[in-house]
Amino acid sequence: MLHAILGMLLAIALGAASSVAAQEAPQRYTISGNIEDAESGESLIGATIWAPHQANGTATNRYGFYSMTVNADTVTLVFSYVGYGSRAMFLTLDGDMRVNVELTESVVGLEGVEIVATEGESHVEQTQMSRIELPVAQIQTLPALLGETDVLKAIQLLPGVQSGTEGTSGLYVRGGGPDQNLILLDGTPVYNASHLFGFMSVFNGDAIKKVELFKAGFPARYGGRLSSVIDLSMKEGNLKKFEGHAAIGIVSSRATVEGPIIKDRASFLISGRRTYVDLLARPFMNRNEKVGYYFYDLNAKANYILTDQDRIYVSVYQGRDKGGGEYGEENWSSRDALDWGNLTATARWNRIIGSNMFVNVLLGYTRYNINVESEVTDRASYSGTTYVSKHRANFRSGIRDGSARVNFEYTPSSSHHIRFGASAVAHEFQTGALTERLEETGSAPTDTVYTPDSKIRANEFSVYAEDDIRLSSRLKTNLGVHASAFMVNGERYASVQPRVSLWFGLSSQTSLKASAVAMQQYLHLLTTSNGISLPTDLWVPATERIGPQQAQQVAIGVAHSMGQGQYELSVESFYKQMSRLIEYKDGAGFSGLASERWEDKVTTGRGWSYGVELFLQKKTGRMTGWVGYTLSRSQRRFAELNRGRAFPYTYDRRHDVSAVVSYRWRQHVEVSATWVFGTGQAIWLPEGRVSGLRHTTGIETRWSRARRVAVRAYGARNSSRMQPYHRLDIGVHFHRVRNWGKQTLTVGAYNAYNRKNPFFLISVEDQSSGTLRFKKITVFPVLPAISYQIQF
Repeated sequence: MLHAILGMLLAIALGAASSVAAQEAPQRYTISGNIEDAESGESLIGATIWAPHQANGTATNRYGFYSMTVNADTVTLVFSYVGYGSRAMFLTLDGDMRVNVELTESVVGLEGVEIVATEGESHVEQTQMSRIELPVAQIQTLPALLGETDVLKAIQLLPGVQSGTEGTSGLYVRGGGPDQNLILLDGTPVYNASHLFGFMSVFNGDAIKKVELFKAGFPARYGGRLSSVIDLSMKEGNLKKFEGHAAIGIVSSRATVEGPIIKDRASFLISGRRTYVDLLARPFMNRNEKVGYYFYDLNAKANYILTDQDRIYVSVYQGRDKGGGEYGEENWSSRDALDWGNLTATARWNRIIGSNMFVNVLLGYTRYNINVESEVTDRASYSGTTYVSKHRANFRSGIRDGSARVNFEYTPSSSHHIRFGASAVAHEFQTGALTERLEETGSAPTDTVYTPDSKIRANEFSVYAEDDIRLSSRLKTNLGVHASAFMVNGERYASVQPRVSLWFGLSSQTSLKASAVAMQQYLHLLTTSNGISLPTDLWVPATERIGPQQAQQVAIGVAHSMGQGQYELSVESFYKQMSRLIEYKDGAGFSGLASERWEDKVTTGRGWSYGVELFLQKKTGRMTGWVGYTLSRSQRRFAELNRGRAFPYTYDRRHDVSAVVSYRWRQHVEVSATWVFGTGQAIWLPEGRVSGLRHTTGIETRWSRARRVAVRAYGARNSSRMQPYHRLDIGVHFHRVRNWGKQTLTVGAYNAYNRKNPFFLISVEDQSSGTLRFKKITVFPVLPAISYQIQF
């Protein structure tokens, strides 16, 4: 059915495109250039260029470049960007021309922050549907857990996006899993975007410039995931002057410095963040105990303008979580250590060819790894001799990629914006190496390898082409195709994924949109953690036994603008079906016999989700914000689970509501609040006990026996639900401008009315009757938030 719909939309768009090609007159002159911030030299993404007398316009790409063709020898152009003053130019043309423009930030414009700005077009005018851009300035005004601004938690407030467990930064988009989100930082994937077991994300808002979310209608330039794309761009660094930011909060502090290396030609940015709970807790610990946990982030970026046509960028991100403890008594001690983290590095070269071709070449590297160590030491003395027994276990897992990509943007006329390119990725998976060593006095060390330190290498290739076409004043389309191939252990997979989006203008305030896409994903994430990022979450590739995931999605919606563009309303409905999904078999998981291959522990199945999303936003004025509502359903079916019957996905929520408001109360005081509500999470609870056999196996002694025990019996999978979830967060920002810079004091509260939301349930058995009852465990009562920030 979805393939038929996709084919129909493609036929409509291609037929219209062929007719418009003959009608469009060739343009005589092309104007191109870059638009930048006058104070910092930062590229302005999505700035608009408009020729009012010709009703012709365009916008800058994500690197600040634009290209526009006009059909007269004189033209008036208006350059504008949200929050900046507009600038008009009257140009007399006798050929193609380069025009670089600097815009100045508007003080008045800061009173209203636009929530959605998509390449110069309003939400009503853009062809792309299910795409939202969140300005970092807006994110930084939102109340946050413990005062820590979090990009991913802000995205969770959008319709169609759900969080995992309470307080975590996990993302579940339109019924998809956490592994189905492509998260890009400066064009390079980040495989684990969580700190503190998922309660904070790895993205430091001070270093981020742009945040985009795609939920459907994916442009052909994106591939490799099924449910969403989150594309983040780092700031480039101030080309004009040195400046910095520093902030201190309850659990962490951060600092950022940026400035010119060569004024107006090269710049840098360095930003760091670290928690210090481990340092604060150390004086209160027992002298025989050393327990601690912290994480840190480091972002760095440099860019160099070689010529007017060439620019080079280099960016690096490194983040790590470290935890563990040491315990000791007279004849016994133990040490545990756990650390995991990401490293990404990106080098880009941008080149402008002629007046209407833009080329971006990217080399990227990303690594995510986990290390878990445990060591137990026993000491005993006999006849004056001390005997030491030391048992050490180590687990390692991870994934690393090296990638190369080239992207072209070509604007032959005002009606066409063509993109095409290719990429190659070399993957290396370490799907879990578990080793054990026993050292005893008087004996040689004994090493046991449960899972060898073997690596799986795979190669992935893709090519794409897409064209944004304006067919008439009322009809636009984005046509594209993404083709990919994956090679692993002699197995080859290939996929051709058509993409199409259609836009039909009903009036200047209302438009209809539709999209259909096919996606294929060659990676899987093995997880049993229910929304918390744990070391037992393993990235694994498609293999000869487990194929790649696949999805098709169709969406249709309407967008409407009100109050002279001050309000925008969108309503979208979607249907998505997924195949070759994997889940652990009943009773299987990370634990168990370590010698088992992961393919033996999983089963494959399919899923589907559908729903309706409403998004109403106020974009300008002293009060800005949005209200989002999602009505949806998400199901899974696996032949080896739940007797082959369909069951609700863990994060299936019938109703999901979010309300976000930011109000500039006075010139230097800003108040913000968020309220969320969601249907309770689906859970699988035991219903009683039955008598059965339990087999017990010991790895070292290699014995096995069975004994009759009473085991818990479970009913239909995920047939129960927790209580509904709701929460109010508030924040107040006090700004003060000094001669040397600006101060901001933020105070607020997470879960302001102290709602006792369930984190998980534990079962308690009544010994006399044998019945089970369940106790709700909550972890986040009302929590204060305070931070102090200076900008200089």
